[in-house]
Amino acid sequence: MGLFERKSLVAEAGEQDIDLKPFINFLVVIIPVLMLSSEFAKVSVLNLQLPVDIGSQTTTPQVNRPLEDQANKLQLTMLITDSVVTIGAKNGLLPALFYKEFHQYVSAADRRVRTTIPYDPRFPNKTAMNPKTGKPFKIGERQDIFLYVTDENAKIQQCLYTRDGFMIADEDGKPVTAVKAGDVVYEVTNPRKQITVQDPDLYHLTSLSAYDEMKNRLMKIKERFSDASDADAITIAAEPSVAYDKIVQLMDIARIAEFPNISIAKLRG
Repeated sequence: MGLFERKSLVAEAGEQDIDLKPFINFLVVIIPVLMLSSEFAKVSVLNLQLPVDIGSQTTTPQVNRPLEDQANKLQLTMLITDSVVTIGAKNGLLPALFYKEFHQYVSAADRRVRTTIPYDPRFPNKTAMNPKTGKPFKIGERQDIFLYVTDENAKIQQCLYTRDGFMIADEDGKPVTAVKAGDVVYEVTNPRKQITVQDPDLYHLTSLSAYDEMKNRLMKIKERFSDASDADAITIAAEPSVAYDKIVQLMDIARIAEFPNISIAKLRG
């Protein structure tokens, strides 16, 4: 190939300009979208109390305990998920309270038509059917949400209740499943009511309500930490999928247990 032919090819290649307009238009569209969907880092300042003479440059071993927060605070928190309620405080967590959930529906057209179905968090959109009309109940026809305590194998636990519907516990606050004449038990009201059993047949064994057991636990905490500076406060933090009606009922339980100062928070999924 001669010099003249090489120059001709270079000239032809130079005539093919690249059109950058589509690429620029794409950048103009995509950059705002990416900025709107981005999560920016949040900077926070932590007030830490570190021991003196520690770090990479220290030559003296630290033998004294670091200063601790001496504030007399309980920092009570109730954590709610779709199957567990856990109470936490400044110094740790209580054992988790596992539960099964049931929804009761009442027909708006005929109040005698009632249906209770188990709620499965894996299928949150499952609807209850009206046995009379064959049509799904509306969300406004959901009258109540029942929670029953289970063990870790999802078996519903039982407890004795009075005829008035109050849970029966022993001196340590543990649910009671059987009594005999002469036994001393406690009716879980606020304040607790001591009972000497006269007739065991006055009590019936039924599924243990998670609301009642939560009230029982909160009352024990109140009795033990009544001198805390925030003894009337509790934070209720729930996952976004938790039904608001359930949160409201647990708020009522907290008020009955004398925690009227309630804060609401959201657990990140």
